[in-house]
Amino acid sequence: MRVIPAIFAFFFAASSQAQQAAYFDAAQSYNRLLIEKNNGSYTRVGGYKVIGSPYLFGERKLGDVYSSTDSGTDIRISYNTYNQNIEFISPGNVSLVRSPGTLDSFVIRKDTAQYLLTDLKFIYGPLLGSKEKNYFQIITAGEKLTLYKKYTAELGNVSTNYIQSELRQFNILVDYYYRDSSNNGIKRLKTSSGSLIKEFAKVKDLSKTIDVDALVTNKEMELIKLFLEMNKN
Repeated sequence: MRVIPAIFAFFFAASSQAQQAAYFDAAQSYNRLLIEKNNGSYTRVGGYKVIGSPYLFGERKLGDVYSSTDSGTDIRISYNTYNQNIEFISPGNVSLVRSPGTLDSFVIRKDTAQYLLTDLKFIYGPLLGSKEKNYFQIITAGEKLTLYKKYTAELGNVSTNYIQSELRQFNILVDYYYRDSSNNGIKRLKTSSGSLIKEFAKVKDLSKTIDVDALVTNKEMELIKLFLEMNKN
């Protein structure tokens, strides 16, 4: 099975600099737009007023949820990356909140109107051998190696705010992990070219195929390329 991530058409650099712009994940780009276009709305977290959104690509996306005891398909779900809760509307139109671990997996369906070009499938970390109580997105899976992505959120300072000491913003954080079929568990992946070459030296000499510039401008697509290459027989 191979899963390719959604691509958002958002750009944060002038056209003359676009080729050298630092990479932003699609979810990070989406959240940055929410922060930039904030109309005064915020979420209360403790004593802070927080702008932006902890929800991955917004709330109430069409999707499916699965657990060992039941499942729900074609429902509206919201993935809160700050607390890892999954919120959804049941077929009986009841609002439900599931804390981490009460669901084995969930899927956010593609939505071309929102630039989600493919389904996003997430699996609960401990089911993959992780000690982290987070959900991990499958990016690309192979017989040897599988690439995952973990989303979390933190409260950050608002750079344009100099008056409201209680104002914060949600910062979406992205980390990549991988699983080797010959070992148990998953491992966090350092994504610099040197780290990747060293990490997978026993699998393949990536120094011959890695594109250092692409790791800066389009990191995820370059990682997918490398994993597809390493999964070849």
